[in-house]
Amino acid sequence: MSSKLGKGLEALLQIDEDEKTGVQLVEIGNISFNPYQPRKSVNKQRLQELAQSISENGIIQPIILRKIGENKYELIAGQRRITAAKIAGLTKVPAIIRSAKNLEMLSLALVENLQREDLNAIDEAMAYQRFVEEFSFTHEKIAEVVGKSRAAVTNSLRLLRLPEQVIELIKNEELSAGHARAILQVDPSLQTEFAKYIVKNEISVRKAEEISKKFGRAKKDRKPAKRDIHLVALENDLERKFGTRVKIKGYKKGKFEIYYHTEEEFEKILDIILHSK
Repeated sequence: MSSKLGKGLEALLQIDEDEKTGVQLVEIGNISFNPYQPRKSVNKQRLQELAQSISENGIIQPIILRKIGENKYELIAGQRRITAAKIAGLTKVPAIIRSAKNLEMLSLALVENLQREDLNAIDEAMAYQRFVEEFSFTHEKIAEVVGKSRAAVTNSLRLLRLPEQVIELIKNEELSAGHARAILQVDPSLQTEFAKYIVKNEISVRKAEEISKKFGRAKKDRKPAKRDIHLVALENDLERKFGTRVKIKGYKKGKFEIYYHTEEEFEKILDIILHSK
């Protein structure tokens, strides 16, 4: 253990081995991570802050493990704490050993993260999806397990329908779950564009909900105006004359637009205009 910590292991951990509470000290090297851990994204800055806190104050809340062999354990809950403990230089962590089946592994890890509000909206939705795919849970059953409403679970799962770019923005905490729900109200072809618009303009959830009702609608509803066939014919004649694109806007009042892409094209067009009779 690093000498800079300046404390004995038991003092640092703040928890002694206790037969009554079931807390014991376990070698970090004997612990493997929970394959059902819902957390997929880790905020490195917050993890470093937790490691600093552990260095100064120890681990206050034990992690939860299940035994998988002689002196071998699998983590049920406490992934951030054990990772931060490693960074802080600890070799042992306080733990409570529990019996748990695979379903309980997922349930316990998910509930613990939700209660601590440690999961981003996408990690939460993916955990619910595992309940559906691996254990054939209905939305009602998931809601019962995690202590949320069925509607909350259903709305969470809907986030996984978003484009990958939008999902990444949520994982990186550039967008909240509230923003994501507003984005879902927009046509799928415009969702990524809307998400970037929200981030760029730092739009609140409430404002995003308002904008979502009309975002892209004007673009979709606007039908191209019918153009005067005589103006179209004149544009074609001028394009053949100048050898480049020509746009005429308006008839009695408007403007000509003549496009060129090189200095040579500009000189050619200018020569034609100046020397035309």
